Amino acid sequence: MDKDIATLTEVALFKNLKAEQIGRILDIMHKVTFPANEIIMREGDVGSTMYIIIEGTVEVAKSLVIDDSSDGTSDKNKVFTRLDCGEHAVFGELALLEARKRTASVRAVTDCVMYEMKRDDFLKVADDDYELGFRVMLNLARIVSARLRRADEDTVKLTTALSIMLHEA
Repeated sequence: MDKDIATLTEVALFKNLKAEQIGRILDIMHKVTFPANEIIMREGDVGSTMYIIIEGTVEVAKSLVIDDSSDGTSDKNKVFTRLDCGEHAVFGELALLEARKRTASVRAVTDCVMYEMKRDDFLKVADDDYELGFRVMLNLARIVSARLRRADEDTVKLTTALSIMLHEA
């Protein structure tokens, strides 16, 4: 368990948590495995779990067209990024906040081992320990804020490139 606590102290979502708080988080998490090429989550499905990569690499893809039949592997999908265990990447974290549709599909590129945490389990722990809940939510807000800033920068770059292309045409 000490090794698991040490691993989770490196996860941005659990920054500044005490060892005993991380232990409480570990109590509600489960290790899950996914073989290479398995779809872990599909864009459009309602999510209630988040994942932390312990071993392996995943690919995050978003549909470029609206197609409810897509399984996340279509040529109509754009791979946005790869996440791996080296950074103890977290994904699906918005499911801790609300039951909404997933915004992207995630596929295991290699065999993967992950921690899985369900929203209801997290909310119960956060309700029992307000300090823990506050710290995790603050870290989650920072993660989401950084991703939003990055998306905003990407939108400006894309809009600029499109404007240049249309101006030259």
